[in-house]
Amino acid sequence: MKLRYAIYSLAAAALFMTACTNENDAFDFDTENSAMQQQKVTFPEDDGSKLLTGKTYIMVRTILQNATSYDFAKTLANIQITEEQYNEIAAFTTELVSDCKNNKEKYNAAFKWITSNVKYAQGWVDNAPYQVFKTKEAICQGYADLLTVMMHSQGIPCFTINGELYQPGYENWYLGGHAWNYVYTGADGTVNIKEWYVSDPTNSGSFGIAATSSYGHLRPTVINIPVYEDENFQYNFEESQLNIYSIKSKDAQVVIPFSVNNLKITSLNLKSPTPEEVKEIYIGKNITSLGNNFVGLSVNATKVEEFYIDPENSVLESFSSVIYKKNGNSYEIYLIAPLAKSIELKPIESFDKESKIKNLNNLESIVFVPGTKNIGAWTVENCPKLHTAYIPEETKVDNGAFKGVASNFKIVRGNYTNIPQIKY
Repeated sequence: MKLRYAIYSLAAAALFMTACTNENDAFDFDTENSAMQQQKVTFPEDDGSKLLTGKTYIMVRTILQNATSYDFAKTLANIQITEEQYNEIAAFTTELVSDCKNNKEKYNAAFKWITSNVKYAQGWVDNAPYQVFKTKEAICQGYADLLTVMMHSQGIPCFTINGELYQPGYENWYLGGHAWNYVYTGADGTVNIKEWYVSDPTNSGSFGIAATSSYGHLRPTVINIPVYEDENFQYNFEESQLNIYSIKSKDAQVVIPFSVNNLKITSLNLKSPTPEEVKEIYIGKNITSLGNNFVGLSVNATKVEEFYIDPENSVLESFSSVIYKKNGNSYEIYLIAPLAKSIELKPIESFDKESKIKNLNNLESIVFVPGTKNIGAWTVENCPKLHTAYIPEETKVDNGAFKGVASNFKIVRGNYTNIPQIKY
């Protein structure tokens, strides 16, 4: 992976040397973690890798085509089943496919049994695969997970996928969320994209992966297991993007790669906690999403002290322990580093309860800068150590703007920079 190096320094501080100092309003910004501190920032360069494009079923086919092994699809992943339950299904499946000559015939036999015996439930139903096996009732998730278990018992790569279902033949007729399978019928250890089948047992549909026009009504959005893996990361398909599933590296500084298997990575939406040793994460210009629901890093990177974004990133920007989503000249807070003690916010015209300044157990001071017109109710919530908010004179602060803060919390009016004890 090619790397580019950039240096940030405190040279800009000289611009403020003539500013006034007010000891009573001394700004206690955490200089150790300040984004203005000298940092050697390492970002990945564009390596010419391919961007996943087209309909999402084309994206998944591309991911499978670029895989070096299909062993990832031999796991039961998040499927809940006991050993005893699994063994019962495995014994039944082994008997069912006893006369089959190859994996294709085994898949067909299991698929036919499910579609012939399991009925679509009209009300609430337990979709755990063993319950579906016994009661023979399910909705789509139950159908798909049972097929995954049956294929797993025969050593056949298969995974459940989630996404959207459209009316066959009507591209824009959305029917709802759905679950189905991808099944690999090739010989064990081989990698041949043509041997994959897109399997929808709920609706009795089975399609060779090359015949994309026949299964275009099945639009994947997420593969809930890692599809690629290397020494430092696991990768999956998440929210229709190639995503960092987990960080395995235990280095203090982790650089998110530009690509894997010649495909460009565009999402960082972690599904498991980062190792405690990871303190800084460097995010390149390739990453355009941290997850639509902003959950991954906020839940699984709670020990990370700082995030750095490549200045060439057109969508994301980092400053003072805060990651922003850019929209022209406006900003939306994407994430605040959970360990941040002091932050300075970029000029956002109006803050409210959707501003994501909440549940920050280490935050002690916060700076709102000129250009901020209003701080609405519940803007800051559950930040128990927050004792000082620096707010411009002209900024309106609504009642209840700061909830769950320190008992000695105070608002200091004035226009502050992030250079300690320097005031405009």
